[in-house]
Amino acid sequence: MHWLAVCFSRARWSFTLVLVAITALAVYGYRPISTERAEVRSLEQLIEEDDSRPTEEAEDLLDSSEVTNAFNLNRSDAFLVVECDDLFRPEAARALRAMERAVEDLPIVDTLLGLDDVPMLNVFGFAEPLLPENDASPESFRQARPRILNHPLARGQLISSDGKTLMMPLIYDWLYLESNEDLTQGVLEAARAAIAQETQRSPADAGPPEFRVRITGTIPLFIAQEKAFQRNQFIFRGLGYGLAFVLSIVMFRGLSAVVIVSAAPMLGVFWSFGLLKLFGVYINELANVVMPLLVSMIGLTDGVHLLVNIRRRRSAGADRREASAWAIQHVGVACFLTSLTTAIGFASLMLADSNYVREFGQVCMYGVLIAFVAVIVFIPLVASTRFGNSIHRGEERDFVRPLVERFMPCLEWVLARRGFMSIASVLVTLGMFAASLALRPDNRIANQLPSSTEAYRALSHCDGQFGGIQFLQLWVAWPEAISSESPEILEAIQSVEQIASQETLVSHPLSIRNMLASFPGSENDARTQMTFLSLLPEALRGFFFRPADRRALVVTRVQDQGIAEYVPVFDRLEAELAELGSVHPGFQFWLDGGPLFRARDLYQIVVDLTTSLGTASVIILVVLACVYRSLTIGLISVVPNMFPLVATGTLLVVMDQPLFMSSVCAFTVCLGIAVDDTIHFLSRFQQEYSAGGPVEDAIRRTVRSVGSAMVMTTIILVAGFISMLLSDLPAHRIFAAMACVTITSAILGDLIALPALLAYFEKRLSRKSTLRA
Repeated sequence: MHWLAVCFSRARWSFTLVLVAITALAVYGYRPISTERAEVRSLEQLIEEDDSRPTEEAEDLLDSSEVTNAFNLNRSDAFLVVECDDLFRPEAARALRAMERAVEDLPIVDTLLGLDDVPMLNVFGFAEPLLPENDASPESFRQARPRILNHPLARGQLISSDGKTLMMPLIYDWLYLESNEDLTQGVLEAARAAIAQETQRSPADAGPPEFRVRITGTIPLFIAQEKAFQRNQFIFRGLGYGLAFVLSIVMFRGLSAVVIVSAAPMLGVFWSFGLLKLFGVYINELANVVMPLLVSMIGLTDGVHLLVNIRRRRSAGADRREASAWAIQHVGVACFLTSLTTAIGFASLMLADSNYVREFGQVCMYGVLIAFVAVIVFIPLVASTRFGNSIHRGEERDFVRPLVERFMPCLEWVLARRGFMSIASVLVTLGMFAASLALRPDNRIANQLPSSTEAYRALSHCDGQFGGIQFLQLWVAWPEAISSESPEILEAIQSVEQIASQETLVSHPLSIRNMLASFPGSENDARTQMTFLSLLPEALRGFFFRPADRRALVVTRVQDQGIAEYVPVFDRLEAELAELGSVHPGFQFWLDGGPLFRARDLYQIVVDLTTSLGTASVIILVVLACVYRSLTIGLISVVPNMFPLVATGTLLVVMDQPLFMSSVCAFTVCLGIAVDDTIHFLSRFQQEYSAGGPVEDAIRRTVRSVGSAMVMTTIILVAGFISMLLSDLPAHRIFAAMACVTITSAILGDLIALPALLAYFEKRLSRKSTLRA
């Protein structure tokens, strides 16, 4: 940094050259061809890593030439949820069929599965419609009710047990997609218009049936999530940035200072995305959200420290160039250490098991380092130009410095009780760390959508009426020695269904045995049931029963209760399926399907991120110990770095909140902020302590020197996040609340716990500074 300061003083043009060169490279990285390549790669990775897809082996079975996907509800893009006060009347049947025709006539709709598409199972093999024709008598509809509600393909699959809700699987024809509105609003408008037109023809004496039509499923939920995210991002980013901007003007007492300090992190974000795209570094969804926020926060924090020192030197009489060079030499080291330790912490994520987490760590590592270059080049350079002429004006009226002076009596109280405060801070940190261990990873759709979203309300309704819209697959394989007509197969399938029925969070198991049980004969008489196998429709039989592969399929439903609830369920199911091998010798049983892999992959992602936080903390300790050449300082830094994280973790435990992905992201971002303030404090302290005098005086000078910048960054960041507490997205509110608590706890740790520990362990500290004073 001394060499860099000299270079700045003697050849400022070199900083201009670096600024222009990197900006040009970043701009080149944004060129359209680079974006297209990135999108193609992203799509390929999504296809390759899609958690909702079954395993390769299961996918081969599902795509077998002998298998039809007509009854594979798991492949549905959406579900049309239709509620009616009385479905079993002619007027309701006419309206329902008119709605089906209107929806199926839409170019965007490929297929819509309704009650008329379900084959009637009977011993004569006749295919009769479940729901009577429109001109049938009311008595025929009343007689159809128990028939429909007892049909294994209808009850709990397409119609609720009370007969008032239909859940109709829908598959889109993506060749006709023009806008996302076609996938949701277009379908709903066509369905509702058809029902409204048909119900107007109902007899006046009977009264029209009352319908409610909604849409949910993978695609509608994703669209609703994107809409809510973009709306909240636009509103609350604007509020947050506006509030932070106003507070910055109030604190810096000048527009030029605010522009300089805010433009640097913005430039860092611009450089990061441009350079990463230029060099082909893939930016996944998590990194795309977190990295710019992380770069902005760390860039702003370092930028404030730099600018505060430049303003003070200008107020002391230094010229523009001299003040900027002085700030580079005295604050640049702390800025570099902040970026280095944070980057190393994120680099540790590249050792995680999840490729998703490794990509996230790599992108954030590069982003943090690029942000340092942006801050250390841009702020001193612009501050030394004519634009920085008045940058120091209003510095004497800084209202933050009086706040720091008012804090000094509190600091004296802490230093006078250094032993007690040191022990208390360590014990409190350890206690909250122990409490934070109770946090468990979780992820659910409810955390990603506003509760008022129609798609989510429809999902919640389906969870209650059908047991969910996600499907878990339980496979049964029999040995070659057993004939495909053997009753042992049905007995094995029945054992699987019994295991599934014991779990309250999985429901409505559907298999070949359910359908055969609807034929005459004892439900438990497997030999009799197998004689009716040929009477089942070929498409239906082919999906659930694969004699060529010697395998059968049991499908059950899963609700949106979160991975924390379902991972133990899946573990129990797998353990019990493994034990079935001894009950049915030669048979094999296993789980498959999107919910299983999503739960375990997301669980692993959250676990990897959480574990890496601990790893990053250890790495930061080692780096600081090496940089400051003091194991004592390295150990002391653990308390102020960990205190804000464990304080927030304890708050989550007290509020009975699990560890969502957004929670881990908040921890990840705020660890960088906590480390940033700690390093700036320690760097300044080492310079002051090496100058001589009592440790108490060095601490006082340090607080007066860096305290203002630390308070400024805390106020600005908290103000930026606090507006997000009004968001209707639960994930945004959790992230914002955690960020506010963590940032506030960080300054308490740095201004209370850290001074007490430094004073208490004075005898173990070296007065020889590793930084140029």
